[in-house]
Amino acid sequence: MWGVLADIGRFLRFRHHEALIVTLDEGLGPHTAPMGVEYVEARLLIRPYVNTKTFHNLGVNPEVSLNFTQDSRYFFEALLKPDRLRYRIGRCGRVPVIEGDFDLYIEGRVNLVDLSGGRGVFVVQVSEAYEGPGSRLAFSRANNALLEALVYYTKVKAVVREGFEGEVSDYLGLIKSNLNLMRRIGGKELVSMADELEDVVKGLVGGALRRG
Repeated sequence: MWGVLADIGRFLRFRHHEALIVTLDEGLGPHTAPMGVEYVEARLLIRPYVNTKTFHNLGVNPEVSLNFTQDSRYFFEALLKPDRLRYRIGRCGRVPVIEGDFDLYIEGRVNLVDLSGGRGVFVVQVSEAYEGPGSRLAFSRANNALLEALVYYTKVKAVVREGFEGEVSDYLGLIKSNLNLMRRIGGKELVSMADELEDVVKGLVGGALRRG
């Protein structure tokens, strides 16, 4: 049972929040990508890179669902284990939402308002906004460190893809420090994800990441 209509401003009052964005491809299959969402003057903005599947899908089908959770495991799965994600029909009945411990779901359509710097800027016109079952998590630095490591992993992927390897070293240092924090204070599940993410990053950059 979904929660009541949500007060978006209460959930997104810190302006920039991380979400899992679900779009539909040409065959109406769901695609999920982690992405920052900005809430500015009662407007929701997303900024996918133009060379991403999310940007392509929004050009084919402008419908979207935004899935907000404080549980970084879902971001890990979206990037490294997408087959683990489970979807269910949302209130609008077309683009699905992700099943699990999510705090807020927003469904709507997007309008492209700007295209510059390799990104498209879309405004989300909200059709439905409602609470999920909740993350049910106390604040955890190790959980936050996983999200930070994943953010910098996506930056490494983008830099390597574009051939700007000279920018990689700073990102690798940030990934390493967050993985080390996860190993120091995280439980077994987080430590396992830290090890797996490290192996993936090493595969990208030829083993440049080393445990400290």
